Amino acid sequence: MAKHLELAGEWENISETGLDSLLQKLDVGFMKRKVALKVRPAQKISFDGDKMKLITESSVKSGEKVIPLDGSEISDEMFDKKAVVSATVNDDGSITVKGKVCDMDITTVRKIDQEGQMVLTTTIGGVECKRVFTRK
Repeated sequence: MAKHLELAGEWENISETGLDSLLQKLDVGFMKRKVALKVRPAQKISFDGDKMKLITESSVKSGEKVIPLDGSEISDEMFDKKAVVSATVNDDGSITVKGKVCDMDITTVRKIDQEGQMVLTTTIGGVECKRVFTRK
């Protein structure tokens, strides 16, 4: 089994650091930031060939996207901002998404840590946010 397939499953957000700073970097308004800090989204990840299906659910907003893992560019939306990104699978099984949002570089890495938790690290314009998820 390819190592990145370990990301498949249902995940529950248990903590985050740096989210408010990241949202400020994207010029997200005060009220939306405060709501975002209170929400604990769940993610369902599945794979079909070289595509990752990601379903995000929360009490505020839910969505579904299919992300090709072959490096091809797609239009996306991140934090209500338009983005153009591409995703690849790394040798260690992590998945990296790189692109541009609001004319800033964005990098998002999903990986399983040594405790079996999924760590989602997003960096935009030098500001980093780390979200930790545990299996449901």
